[in-house]
Amino acid sequence: MEEEAIANANDAADNDPVVSSISDVTKENFVDQSNDLIQRISNAAWIAVDEEMTGISLPGTPRPSKADTPADRYSTLKKVSERYSIIQLGLCLFEEAGITETPDGGERMSFHVRRYKFTLFPPADNRMAREVTFNPSSIQFLAQNNMSFDHMVKSGIPYITKQDAEGLMDKYYEKQTEDDSGEKKTPSRGRSKVKLVHPEDRNLHARSMAALREWLDAAIQNHDEAENAPPEGMSMLLPPCNSFLRRALYESIEAEYPNLVLETQNSQIRVLRLNAEERTRRKARLQREGWENILQEKLGVYRVFLALTKACNGSSTSSQAEHMILASSVDEALTTFKPEDPAEGTARKVPLVVHNGLQDLLFLLTHFHNANLPESWHDCKQLIHSYFPVIYDTKCMATEHGSRENSRTPTHLSAVYEQTLSSHPQWNRTFQNGGDDDEQQQAHDAGWDAYMTGAAFCGLSYTIHDFLQFPPVQSCRSQFKLWNCDPNDEAFANMYGRNKIHFHLSPYTIDLESPGSDPMVNGMSRESTYRVAGIDSSVTTRDIMRCLTGLNDSDGVRVNYEIIWIDDTSFLAGAKIPNCEDKELLLKHGMIIENALSATFRGGEVIETVKDDASNKKEPQYSGSIWNLWGIFGIQKKRCSIDNDDPAPNAKRRRTS
Repeated sequence: MEEEAIANANDAADNDPVVSSISDVTKENFVDQSNDLIQRISNAAWIAVDEEMTGISLPGTPRPSKADTPADRYSTLKKVSERYSIIQLGLCLFEEAGITETPDGGERMSFHVRRYKFTLFPPADNRMAREVTFNPSSIQFLAQNNMSFDHMVKSGIPYITKQDAEGLMDKYYEKQTEDDSGEKKTPSRGRSKVKLVHPEDRNLHARSMAALREWLDAAIQNHDEAENAPPEGMSMLLPPCNSFLRRALYESIEAEYPNLVLETQNSQIRVLRLNAEERTRRKARLQREGWENILQEKLGVYRVFLALTKACNGSSTSSQAEHMILASSVDEALTTFKPEDPAEGTARKVPLVVHNGLQDLLFLLTHFHNANLPESWHDCKQLIHSYFPVIYDTKCMATEHGSRENSRTPTHLSAVYEQTLSSHPQWNRTFQNGGDDDEQQQAHDAGWDAYMTGAAFCGLSYTIHDFLQFPPVQSCRSQFKLWNCDPNDEAFANMYGRNKIHFHLSPYTIDLESPGSDPMVNGMSRESTYRVAGIDSSVTTRDIMRCLTGLNDSDGVRVNYEIIWIDDTSFLAGAKIPNCEDKELLLKHGMIIENALSATFRGGEVIETVKDDASNKKEPQYSGSIWNLWGIFGIQKKRCSIDNDDPAPNAKRRRTS
């Protein structure tokens, strides 16, 4: 498949490197497709992820308050990801394909893209399975976007958590190493022998043993030389019987004919007569089938999650169980695991890219790490960061990083993707999608959304770099590679939003590198942001702007601000500075805003800093958006857009009188 894609790319006009494979992965083709992903994932420049779930909100839960911090809202988010299930997991691997020449004589980076869409459904094993709960509104929405739930139930791939997966593989490895013959052990081993009492039981046992002796004593043609000879020896089926009688027959046959191989098929015992070569072939088949059955019917998508986290961590396998899960064949799986030499160091950490991806990350943890998330937000952030040390959220990059001429430009996924193609028209071919013509039909398909997320990441990284010119590059712009920048350089956390996750409908941004607390958006801080509560409902955004517009400090520097409505009688107003590392100036401007608010609201209103709120006792954090200059005149009260991703601005709130 990949070779064909590359050949098509070489024949295309303008040396166009087309998108490569598109894989709809189900239980039937899971082993082969997951092998393909495991082989390629560590070579990816970045990996984009998207999910579709059976629900994203709890019934009866009120709309979250904009005053809520991520820690405040975590208990609800935790319950959502523990209750609902992933239906589709989309993974897109973006791999560099070199520098190609453009028609105008310039250069551009080109990529091969491999898109995988995994359909999930929990295993039937009640000990490991989680119940599938559907939220009616989410299911209706997905059905309108061509989601096939029948396909999910019939062909969905199972999934389990880390502990269960490793336990299964350890048990399988122990069985294979102890059972050198690869044959099924008699169920009676280690127990007292069965004593048959009833005459009918004794008669059936006697007839079965007599038939077996007659079959063994018969002159059997050398089946190795016969046409269509069985590859694993001759066999016979004994008469059907209950489990008690089967146990008695196992004991008798093992005692009298220890070289025969016995296996149970439904209610019968199959007896096999094998030579050494046939035993070897049978052992290899059983090992392969057993390994593939565990991957296909038990572990399932956990295998993909393990490969994903290893690539993102730049780490190698660390146990026999991990070695077996990621092996490409049973022969490789059953080799003894040998840890890599620590002196060789770790591989590059592949960035993980999401769009508004907090819930995607939480669902990954509840499905593949542990069904229950940590109790504290602090511990949850650390857990996410331990699995994915380098994350970029294209929603956060689009809203807080880089120059935006119009702050009302939508930043939902489709809009950001279209803006990428608009800003980089040559990518209409570079990122073409191997024959999928109607993009709109694929919206909210996890594989396609992951593709749009990954393409948007590349476009946004170039856009931000064009604006900042950091880090400087010696040659053409295509030489800039955010995905290869030093993951420990703090500048990239501030300038490109590394490990910053958008927090939906909130003035906060999640910072995975700061376990203690999360920063506010748009150059604001808790120390210089004020909550005003108890105002008259007739007050509008324009009224607040009148008291804050035109303020200057003692040095003549204009005071920029942000206004965020919480509800009809309360709002947040805070100072914002392009370079909010200047803490003293930020505090100074915050005091000017506080004085202006106090002079305007002199009644029974409550005015307090956000940091004084009981849920925000952490040290203040500052956003690193040193280039974010839009929104100087405040933002208006917002509502949620149709796709529940991008809050689109309303008209300013009108007076009620």
